[in-house]
Amino acid sequence: MASRIEHFGQIDGLSPSDFEYFVKEVFEAAGWTEMRVTIPNQEYAQGDGGVDLFGTKDGRRFAFEVKHRTDGGAIGVDALNQLVTGARLEGVKQLVLVTNSYFTSQVVTRAMRLGVELFDRERLQTLWLERHSEIGRHIRPRKYQQAVIDEVIEKARAGKSRFLLEMATGLGKTYTAAHLCRTLAREHDWKELRVLFLAHRVEILMQSATSFKNVFGIGGASYSVCFDGSPPESTTFVFASFATLHLHREDLADQRFHMVIVDEAHHAAAATYAAVLDHLESEIVLGLTATPMRADGQSIDQFFGGEDGHVGRLDLVWALKHGKLAFPKYEVLLDDIDAEAVAGIELGLSLRDIDDRLFLHRKDEEVVRIVESTIESCGIEQPKAIVFCKGIDHIRHLIQFFPPGSATMVYSKEMSTEQRRENIRHFREGNCRYILVCDLFNEGIDIPETNVLVFLRSTASRTVWLQQLGRGLRKTKNKDYVHVLDFVGSIERIAEIEKLANSVRQCSVDPDADEADPDEVVHNRTMEVHYSRSAADVLALIEQAELRLKTRRQAIRELREYVGQNGVLPNFAHLDRDLPGTVASHALTHFGSIVGFVRSAFGECSVHEEAIRGELLNTAEAHERAHGIRPSLKLLARAGGANELPVATESELEELLVGYEAGVVASEIEREQLDAAQVSALLDTWVTHRAHDVEKSE
Repeated sequence: MASRIEHFGQIDGLSPSDFEYFVKEVFEAAGWTEMRVTIPNQEYAQGDGGVDLFGTKDGRRFAFEVKHRTDGGAIGVDALNQLVTGARLEGVKQLVLVTNSYFTSQVVTRAMRLGVELFDRERLQTLWLERHSEIGRHIRPRKYQQAVIDEVIEKARAGKSRFLLEMATGLGKTYTAAHLCRTLAREHDWKELRVLFLAHRVEILMQSATSFKNVFGIGGASYSVCFDGSPPESTTFVFASFATLHLHREDLADQRFHMVIVDEAHHAAAATYAAVLDHLESEIVLGLTATPMRADGQSIDQFFGGEDGHVGRLDLVWALKHGKLAFPKYEVLLDDIDAEAVAGIELGLSLRDIDDRLFLHRKDEEVVRIVESTIESCGIEQPKAIVFCKGIDHIRHLIQFFPPGSATMVYSKEMSTEQRRENIRHFREGNCRYILVCDLFNEGIDIPETNVLVFLRSTASRTVWLQQLGRGLRKTKNKDYVHVLDFVGSIERIAEIEKLANSVRQCSVDPDADEADPDEVVHNRTMEVHYSRSAADVLALIEQAELRLKTRRQAIRELREYVGQNGVLPNFAHLDRDLPGTVASHALTHFGSIVGFVRSAFGECSVHEEAIRGELLNTAEAHERAHGIRPSLKLLARAGGANELPVATESELEELLVGYEAGVVASEIEREQLDAAQVSALLDTWVTHRAHDVEKSE
């Protein structure tokens, strides 16, 4: 039956009994044996027999309840109760509930408590594609995982209690954490073990619970999930979302955990995360991350034991070199380079000015044409591409230039869970080739069949770039490599790509860590990078700018360290005092303004940028009180600067102080007491001026 399904969406046309046989064959392909379809008992004549399938894996018996829906409705608790009752009569403890639809949150919560594995439509499709599942396997740590466990145990014996485990996506962070937890429980003789696992997405919680169940089993341990506002339960393992636990943070003082595990730990410096962590009491705290540096540059060392607590350090370079990830074929699309500008770059320009002169920033329709033609020239027959865009407005504008029906979109804000689920389904199951995203696919969501990544967004964050790159690198039996199409918008991005490729080439292979399963596919242990035309000139320019890039990175690092130690920005009027003089002397060349400096270090819309915005508004109010009129943006840009570094450029001020110019006009109208005709003329002048600025910027 499974062999007759060419496209996963065809399962909706199966009869309930044929769907049971489809599920049987899918699980057989994934390692289960002795699979048999049950015949309904008379006792269950009005239902479907209580349990539809039985099977065995690694000596463990499994009971399967299979639910086929044609209306797309969610599966409720009746199906779960039916499975539990039927399995109990047969004495089977390993339970699996499968559907071509989805489950209610009540089912998710109760299934976790009962140790039932849930396979909704997306998880079933992944199993059908990969023909592999960790469920039911006797999982043992790999050599590199065991080395990390041994390191933590040794430091814990010496009194260390907080750790940060760095492992690239695909190396098994969660399994390493589960094995470490079991080892620590034996080491410390923890009675009535209690462990809290924290993450920011329900999908991560469910995936992580499966890993822990595979290590600890479901006989002697209990499991619960805490999300959608539900309070944490008194189980062995509690898998909780930060958002929900934040609501119950005052109750956490009464609960003690032997171990607290924080997934995607680079979020830990955020206010919401810190508020939760500050209320927790545990013997061991373990952070998990693939990218230890936060996008805003804030340090997480304070939460996870400092430099000595940083363990593993198995980054993307290590994972690629040891064949643990899909082989990336990286296309740097430099067709948008202004060739004449390359020769005319002045040494005194800031890197932002160089980027503005060098990159032409093609229009969206031209970008889509290049994406389509590049996919065709690369010979990608069935592309499944994640396209990273600048924001929601960019997605909505860009999607209209793709061929009708070839693209869909997903984002977290302003889109319901049901709509996101439907769009992802359309991407995975239909003829849709592209899924346009801006903020949802950085962490915790995997679509195994993704074979193309397209970078359209311009981000100064190396962390975000590496997270997005990781969305396509997870290795499967059906994917040998992934194509990456990067419309680079900065010279620093090109330098980062070169640095990553060189690091992979220079990394040595550790023979003790390089073991693999007998049936594991080991891909090319490197990274392939191709440049389009003008690449030689641009790479030469990078070499010339390398010293400038180095001092720029130094300035960013020192600013982050200062803020990490002092909690506030330095006094920019005294950079020579608060930061080394080399930073102060190069700041204008590197960043162009104080806002540019802060954004480069901490990203846009950070708390530090908001502090600058508040100071600018205070300056404007003080000027208005003294002179009876608001200062213009040009005047405000010069106020508060230091070391020849203006507080912000006019364009940056327009972004920070949206609508401010209108207030300037209103202030002038009020001060001059103009009549209606004069007001109209003044507003027309202002609107014309703004339209000219917009046209010039485009």
